[in-house]
Amino acid sequence: MIKEIFTNRKILKRILYTLIFILLFRLGTLITIPGVTLSDQDFAGDTNSQFLSLLNIIGGGGLLTFSIFALGVTPYITASIIIQLLSSDVIPYLTRLNKQGEKGRIKIEKITRIVTIFIAIIQAFAIVLAMNSSGFIEQGTLFNSEWAMILFAVLVMVTGSMVSIWIADQITMKGVGNGTSLLIATGIVARIPYKFENIWGSFINDDSFIFTGFMLVLFYLAIALMFVFLLSFFEISERRIPIQQTGKGLNLESDKQTYLPLKINPAGVVPVIFASAIITLPPTIAQFFPDSGFKEWVIINFSLTSALGLTLYGLLIIAFTYFYSQININPEETAKNFQKSSTFIVGVKPGKETETYLTKTVNSVATYGAFLLAFIAVLPFILTFFGVSQSAALGGTGLIILVSVGIDTTDQIKSRILAERTKAQAKTKAKVDKSYKIKKETENKKNRKNEDDWSL
Repeated sequence: MIKEIFTNRKILKRILYTLIFILLFRLGTLITIPGVTLSDQDFAGDTNSQFLSLLNIIGGGGLLTFSIFALGVTPYITASIIIQLLSSDVIPYLTRLNKQGEKGRIKIEKITRIVTIFIAIIQAFAIVLAMNSSGFIEQGTLFNSEWAMILFAVLVMVTGSMVSIWIADQITMKGVGNGTSLLIATGIVARIPYKFENIWGSFINDDSFIFTGFMLVLFYLAIALMFVFLLSFFEISERRIPIQQTGKGLNLESDKQTYLPLKINPAGVVPVIFASAIITLPPTIAQFFPDSGFKEWVIINFSLTSALGLTLYGLLIIAFTYFYSQININPEETAKNFQKSSTFIVGVKPGKETETYLTKTVNSVATYGAFLLAFIAVLPFILTFFGVSQSAALGGTGLIILVSVGIDTTDQIKSRILAERTKAQAKTKAKVDKSYKIKKETENKKNRKNEDDWSL
């Protein structure tokens, strides 16, 4: 595959395009908002740390430096969740648009972008208030008042978020992979050295226990590697449903049978990203009630190191896995398309029975993915009860995102290579056919000329 990438100019151009936009985004995450000074205070130990750290992950990694891209793609993710939920028979207008195909999808996307702006403003205010009240940022020399600094920071963050979303769109359209997921993944990759430092500090903090701590670090990394293989296996595994087309006869030979492939994890990485976005909503709202018992209660109980927050996080991942699996496969639409193309599932009647069968099957296979994702995402936070730092614990969520995005991007590159190869083969065949046709016509003309000469 690597050789084909370097010999295919179109694929290489897309990859270079992706890398350039990722680099542009990463540079933006290093530029602190002008006029704002970051304090030396560490996130760890503060009540807002979990809320801010989780926002940092799903935003793309620009929050810890309070950069111009501090919000990243978080507002768009939150807006997408809200609109998708409302499109599921909650608001009739959105439901109708959702069923209008490409035309409806374009209108829904426009609505999502408008909602994104409002959410960006709310989230920006919440983050600035949280960081300001926690002492993470200090008023710079550019501002006469604290509120002037806050309003300027919000304006820069909202603008930066819109630019981040534009970068993600450019990657999706002109590059390879899903732009939003890739920006999140690159933010996680950039934090890997920091994660290792935290893991090392969690286990090795006393000279008399260096060997024991070193073995614990190796054990931790071995578990992480095992989860990488487990996630990779689940991402590429699929259940194949035998399908047949009317008029072609029933053929169940394995090398000739046509299948409808259903991934064991049909929803991919979306449930983890969506659950992370939703779990930050209560703390976001709580920031607008400073110095109150309500804010303190929400921040503590919706933290991923609390029983309530961790349970809710796991349940959200499971719920979104089922929900998004149905959206990805869309049993109703698939059943209709089968009827139009005279295709049926072997042993299942076309129409409503096919839709019911697909719905049950999708939910069945999604169960494995749902509980695996929830288990891997939640497990590291449980380790915080045994002395592992909160920063190291966030590795579970990051691991799921990295593996899923990596496999998805690789699959897209393979698909594009295959498409380019098929296109090249079609062109070659067309040239051969054209040459053969010209040769045949030349021979026919020559034969006719010879026949005319003989007749004379």
